[in-house]
Amino acid sequence: MRVSALCIAIVLICSHVLPAQNEQKLSKKERKALRKQEQIEKNKAIVALLNSKKWVIEANTVFDRYNQSYQISPTINFVGVNDEQGAIQLGFDGLIGWNGVGGVTIDGKITKYEIKEGKEKSNPTINIRFQGRGMSSASINVTVNSSGQSTARVDGDFGERITFKGTIRSLEESIVYKGQSLF
Repeated sequence: MRVSALCIAIVLICSHVLPAQNEQKLSKKERKALRKQEQIEKNKAIVALLNSKKWVIEANTVFDRYNQSYQISPTINFVGVNDEQGAIQLGFDGLIGWNGVGGVTIDGKITKYEIKEGKEKSNPTINIRFQGRGMSSASINVTVNSSGQSTARVDGDFGERITFKGTIRSLEESIVYKGQSLF
C-alpha cells in the first residue's frame, strides 16, 4: 500500500516538473515568437472589443489642456460607448456636482466611429465624433495598447480639451457609476 502511494506521488510530481523543464528549454528565438503571437492575440481581442461598440475606459488619471495631471476615481470617471450612444463623465470625490457625483455627465449620440487597427507593432486607435445634448460636437481620439491601457483625448469645437487615461473594459465587466445627465 505504501509502495503504490509512493509510486503515485512520484508520477504526479514528475508530471508537473517535466513540462516546466520543457518550457525553460525554449530558445530565445522561440520565446520571442511566442511573445509576438501573444501580442497579436491580445490586439485581436482589443479590436473585437472596439468593434462591439460596448466598452468603457475607466479613467484613473485625467489631464487638462495644460497637461497637468490629476488622480481620480475610476468608478466615476469614464468615457464610454454603447452602440450609437456615448457618455463622458468627470467627477471628483467629496464634491457635489451637476451630476450628483461631483462633476458633470454628458450623454450624446455618436455620429462617426472609425477604427484603425494598426500594424503589428502599433496600437489600435478610434476616431469618434460625439454630439452631446446641450453642447456642440466633440472629437474623441482613443488609443489602446495590448494590455488594455487606454488614452481618450476629448477635443471640443471651441478649444476645450481633456484627456482621460485608464483601462478599457467591456460594459459587462465595468465598475463605473453613471451620474445624472442634465444636458
